Amino acid sequence: MNVNRKEFLQNLFKTINILEKRPIFEKIESKYPLAIIGDIHGFLDSLDRFKKIAEEVSANKLVFLGDYVDRGHMGVEVLNEIFNLLVDFNDKIVLLRGNHESLDMNMYYGFYEELLSKIGREGLDIINQFYSNLPISIIINDVFFVHGGVPCIDCKNKEDQINLINYFQHLNNIKGKEEYLEFKDNVILQMAWNDPDGSIDWFEPNYMRGDGVYYYGKKAWKKFMEENNVNLIIRGHETVDGFHIWKNDGDFISKIKNNEKFYKDQLYGSVITVFSSRYHLGRAGSIIIYEDEVEFVEL
Repeated sequence: MNVNRKEFLQNLFKTINILEKRPIFEKIESKYPLAIIGDIHGFLDSLDRFKKIAEEVSANKLVFLGDYVDRGHMGVEVLNEIFNLLVDFNDKIVLLRGNHESLDMNMYYGFYEELLSKIGREGLDIINQFYSNLPISIIINDVFFVHGGVPCIDCKNKEDQINLINYFQHLNNIKGKEEYLEFKDNVILQMAWNDPDGSIDWFEPNYMRGDGVYYYGKKAWKKFMEENNVNLIIRGHETVDGFHIWKNDGDFISKIKNNEKFYKDQLYGSVITVFSSRYHLGRAGSIIIYEDEVEFVEL
């Protein structure tokens, strides 16, 4: 599938214009079902399958958890399809920022060269406007959606949990700016980079990911849920076999069947990871949230 350079740039500008009007974080109500896709990483087949599933269930919202490019070789095509979705369906589409929405990352994982070869220097000059206008997270009904997860301000203070509405009411003007593009706010950095670990209670440094990045434990995510009045956290970021669930007691479920359903209240207090790319040769997953159930669907 070849993307026309002019069409891509036009769609990119339209997308930026829409995203500029959206806050960095918001809490909204929505009808069900909600369709969620994790890291796509340049695999267009995953996106095409997700679109069909979302249409089949008549999804009211399509939530993208970030990491649209790098690793796979069709990042330009993936972005163009996402741009078209946002332009055509606007309020039905939620685009969030992952840690790979960064030219610094793209230079190491392939998208920099792909964008330069397919679109040219103009694409490189403009793509940062897209990255820097993507929201970092959203709460829909009682579910917190983010790429990485729960952040901390003083990570040694176990009771220091963040109320996102209070935190972001003073930070909306950072969106679209260089400091947001470069993840200079530590809370935003963690929301894009942190990983859950149910074997710990609070926060511990994640040296594998880098400076300023943490693992968040079961007490941390439960306290965060209480502070922000949510019952579930759904995120991407980790390379799992389609899906992974850290339950509220710190146990986990890693073997989830295609089309397996759970009653929503069975999962309350849990952190769910969904990974939607096949670059790791494993399964690609998506999630459908209904009013009372959560369904795990392979792409």
